[in-house]
Amino acid sequence: MRESVTRGRGPVADGIEAIAVVGLCAAERRHYAMGLARDRGYVFVPAEQTAQGIDAIDRLVDLVGMTSGVHGFVLEYGEGADCAEIIGGLSVPEARALLADLVCVLDLACLHNDLDSEARAGALVAQIEFASTLALLVPEPVDPNEIEAAVGLIAHLAPEANRFLLRDGAVHEPVCWRFGQRPPSAGWTAVLNSEFQPPARPGGVRACRFEQARPFHPQRLQAVLGAALGEGCWGRIVRSAGFAKLASRPYVTAHWDQAGTLLTLSPLSVDPLPGGGAELLALGQDLAFIGVDLDEVGLCEALDGAVLTDAELLAGPMAWLEYHDEFPAWDAAHRG
Repeated sequence: MRESVTRGRGPVADGIEAIAVVGLCAAERRHYAMGLARDRGYVFVPAEQTAQGIDAIDRLVDLVGMTSGVHGFVLEYGEGADCAEIIGGLSVPEARALLADLVCVLDLACLHNDLDSEARAGALVAQIEFASTLALLVPEPVDPNEIEAAVGLIAHLAPEANRFLLRDGAVHEPVCWRFGQRPPSAGWTAVLNSEFQPPARPGGVRACRFEQARPFHPQRLQAVLGAALGEGCWGRIVRSAGFAKLASRPYVTAHWDQAGTLLTLSPLSVDPLPGGGAELLALGQDLAFIGVDLDEVGLCEALDGAVLTDAELLAGPMAWLEYHDEFPAWDAAHRG
C-alpha cells in the first residue's frame, strides 16, 4: 500500500548526493535511515555525528566521498535538528554533499499524541512542512479510517511532499527535490497564496483563510484563542500561521505561528507610523487555519469579533497603546 505524489524534478548535479532523515521517534527514525542507506548503497551517518555540524559532514564527505563505490550519504538528524539549517547547509553551491531529499519519518500510531504534546507539536509540524518526502509507517492492525484521517492531515500540512505509506521495513522510492531553488511549500503558505488544492480524500481535515483589515483587540483575541485552542469550540485546530497585528502594538507586524495548543506571535518588522485615514486599514490579519472538523464560519465570526470596533478604530493608535495586553512582551526594539 503506497500513496505517492510525483512531480517533475531533476537529478542532483555537481556533488555527491545526500538524503537527510528526521523524525521524533528515535528508534523508528534510525531503523528507517539505516534501511534506506542499505537500499541505496549509501553511507549511513548517525545523528550523533551530524549533530557536530556541517563542517563535520564536509570533512566526512572529503574523507569518504571519493572512495570507489560510494554513491551518496544518508544523514540521520536528532529530534532537535533545525530543518531550515539542514537545507541551508546542504544546498549552497560550495556544499560537499548536496541535499536531494529531506525525509520525515512518521509513525502514524504516534502522530496525534505528538501533535497534542506541547513539547513535541512544534518540532513535528516543522519537520513535516520542510520535508520533500514523508515516510509514513503504518501500524498494525490497520484502521483504514484512522489512516485516511492521518494522511489527510499530513497532506494539508505538506501538500508538495511525496507521501509513501510503508510497512515491513520497506523504504520509499527515489525522490530528488531542487532545494537550491526553494524548499517545499507548507500548506499554510499555499493557503495564503490561494494555491492550496485540497486532497481528494481529506479525512475530515479542512483548511481556511481569515483576512481582516483591522487589528486585533488583545483581550478579545485572548478570549477567542482560549475557546479555539483550549476548548476546541470550532473543531480541532492543528496548525495556523500567517501575519497578524495587535492594536496594542500597532506598528509591528507579527508572525502568527501555532501548532497544537501553543501559539507564538513573533515580531517581523517595524512598519512606518500610520498617518491616519486609509493607512490605518493596513494593520490587519492574513491567517491560514488547518484542522479536523473545522467550523470555518464559526471560527471566522469569532475572530471578526476580536478586531477593533468602529469607535475603537477611530480612537487611534495612542488609545490602542493603553489596552491591556497579556501576550508575551517583545524586546524594546520591537515595541509598538
